[in-house]
Amino acid sequence: MSQNIVKRYWRAYGGFSALVKSQYLWASLILTAILYPHWSTPYWWDDVLSIMPNLLGFSLGGYAMWMAIGDDNFRKLISGEGEDNKPSPYMAVNAAFVHFIVLQILSVILGLIAKAYYFTPEPSNTFVSFFGEYFRLVCLVGYGFSYFIFIYALLAALAATLALLRVSSWYDMNQTKK
Repeated sequence: MSQNIVKRYWRAYGGFSALVKSQYLWASLILTAILYPHWSTPYWWDDVLSIMPNLLGFSLGGYAMWMAIGDDNFRKLISGEGEDNKPSPYMAVNAAFVHFIVLQILSVILGLIAKAYYFTPEPSNTFVSFFGEYFRLVCLVGYGFSYFIFIYALLAALAATLALLRVSSWYDMNQTKK
């Protein structure tokens, strides 16, 4: 297995096709559009920077709990690639958690960038004069993308939670058969 860890995560997640097919991604786009009045004004990043660190801590705890679900026999049952070369259910759930955590970290970074580079646009500012009349549009695109990542990270929490429930139900069925 010579793939780097990011490639392994992306493959286990399902790649670009899984991303595009994700109902959470599309719901995030819709919610971002609905919440335009919030993210189109300054200081929206304060919500991101107050919510995400707490959620990130909770996520890492949830990931640790996921690693403890079931016994060794159950983990063996859901691990290992099948004959079709697809990632195992075990790796698919891991990838859902990693995706969730990556989105949280990215939303914090984007929130910090937005906060660090916010300034009142004055015509004498070099950055403002470079973009001219498009300055506000450039800001809105950046704000919109950053807020979309924030909302997507929140909805990915739901995806990771449902992935955990799915595996827990498998474990329950496995125990019932015994």
